[in-house]
Amino acid sequence: MFEVVLRQSFSSSHALRNYHGTTEPLHGHHFEVEVIFRGKRLQNKVKYLVDFREAHRALKAVVAPMDHVNLNKTPPFDRENPSAENLALYISRQLARRWRALPAGRQAPGVKIASVIVWETPNQAARYLP
Repeated sequence: MFEVVLRQSFSSSHALRNYHGTTEPLHGHHFEVEVIFRGKRLQNKVKYLVDFREAHRALKAVVAPMDHVNLNKTPPFDRENPSAENLALYISRQLARRWRALPAGRQAPGVKIASVIVWETPNQAARYLP
């Protein structure tokens, strides 16, 4: 089994709704996103699991709309709480959608997103396992 790990960061503000009965004060984080791709077979003659450039391009496209914004005013977090858990879920789903939409020659057959971790601080994170 092989795994490839990618990281991308973004900075945003958010405020959790219904946090101890109220909306917490708006505050910001420098979020770190870590994505792990997993697969059994290396691809093509180059012998890699995923093309780093292709994977980074897809991850950056998912994260870019969340950079330097108030997440509470950015879909889908204008309706969903912008918790680290919900961010990880959203990033995983959006990245998987982009990955499936790649042309056949650029996809990595048998490769799946194993996890998405969203770090709010260096000491706390939430992980989503699709």
